[in-house]
Amino acid sequence: AGSSGDSSANSPTKVSAAAVPLSSSSSTQASSPNEIDEIQKLRRETCELIVLRFIAHLKLRRYVDLGKEVNMLGLMPILPDRQRVDDDSPEDKGDDDVDTATIINENSDDNPLSWREGSIHSTDKDTLPPWIPYGLRILAAQQLQYNDGSSKALDVLLDMRDRTVRTEYWNTGGMEVWKSTIDNAIVNACIRMKEWRLALYHVEQMIGGLEECVQREVLWWCRQESVVGSLGEEKRCQLRELITSAAYVELLSRQILILLQSGAIKAAETVQGDVRLHASKVEGIVLAGALSCIHREFALVRQVPVRQMVNDGLILFAQSDFELAAKHFRDAMELQQSLTAASNNDSSTLMNTDDLSSTIYPSWKDLDSPTLGFGADPSLAVECINNLSLCLLYSGKMRSAVHEMESLIRKDPCEHLTEGLAFNLCTLYELGSDGEECTKRKKRLQRVAKRFFLHDIGVESFRLN
Repeated sequence: AGSSGDSSANSPTKVSAAAVPLSSSSSTQASSPNEIDEIQKLRRETCELIVLRFIAHLKLRRYVDLGKEVNMLGLMPILPDRQRVDDDSPEDKGDDDVDTATIINENSDDNPLSWREGSIHSTDKDTLPPWIPYGLRILAAQQLQYNDGSSKALDVLLDMRDRTVRTEYWNTGGMEVWKSTIDNAIVNACIRMKEWRLALYHVEQMIGGLEECVQREVLWWCRQESVVGSLGEEKRCQLRELITSAAYVELLSRQILILLQSGAIKAAETVQGDVRLHASKVEGIVLAGALSCIHREFALVRQVPVRQMVNDGLILFAQSDFELAAKHFRDAMELQQSLTAASNNDSSTLMNTDDLSSTIYPSWKDLDSPTLGFGADPSLAVECINNLSLCLLYSGKMRSAVHEMESLIRKDPCEHLTEGLAFNLCTLYELGSDGEECTKRKKRLQRVAKRFFLHDIGVESFRLN
């Protein structure tokens, strides 16, 4: 994604770069526009590097290190209590003109939305400079589910969400733009806790607030160099419809995943009918060719047909039709590979170094001034491979299954040798060969993973005693 542009005012912790030095303890001020730009760039790159470190810890399952780093940086959100008028105060008695909604803490003149006081979820004072994007605090709250349990993470996220809904009560005007982002984080925490009803409720909340989110997303795209000046009112309407339908496909697909995990197969089939309807709208707009650059650069739109195929495969798998499900996953994987190749070969996408929509990491836009509050995976290849390996495992055709999985690994180990594929392939080794031969093949697969530095595949995936 690109820079935050004019919408940076929506961030509750964002202030002017000219007013705040790089370090909260520094007394130097930027004296020229070039210095201001350099400071903003350095701050942005610092925050993006922090996100990459968090994701690296998660992929390597270094949850303790992740928690220590979050605590060291002081990123946990400080959620203050509501400020009230003391009714027992002598000077307040008899004063009927006092408006409690306007009474805030003593730091309000500098930054009224900075969390400066403790709460039940945090004990330390907020020592971060106010230019730190609020998205980093949401990521910090999410990491609690890996260290302190999903329930504590859920409590903190719900506390944060309340401040995006009752903004007048909490004096948190401007926080509304974070509601969808926090709902998305809550859904992930609920799924981890297997709280299916609560997860479905917050997906519905995201769908309910989609109109405002799409408006912000359309405005953001209209400011990008790749489309600026080329969108009339008619094309803006098309863009709004395109993003809306693509967003519905993504959110309804999440509903399907939750329903399938909870055993509601019939309900998942019903929702998939709505997915097909919205996917056909996206296809019609894309085939018209008017918004080809959006389709090329925006993963949420680009992934619609792949997501539809994956949903069909998951429903068939839940119905125990493993062969037909495997076919859908193969087709989805082939389509994903062709879309990825087309995206990589597109010179305009490669030249746009400010566009991070092709990565799985939160962009600066997500951290500083979110629009939709959620996105689509830029590639579903790993999901297709893992599901395909399960279909082959459950189909009972062990030799052909082993051959197909090993062929995928030979084709591209870095992309195809995933944690799920390794585990399922080693399970097939155990079912189809004796002890010595099985161990030999597992160790060979483990050496391949080490040879290509696939450190995110844990030793437990190779089922070695």
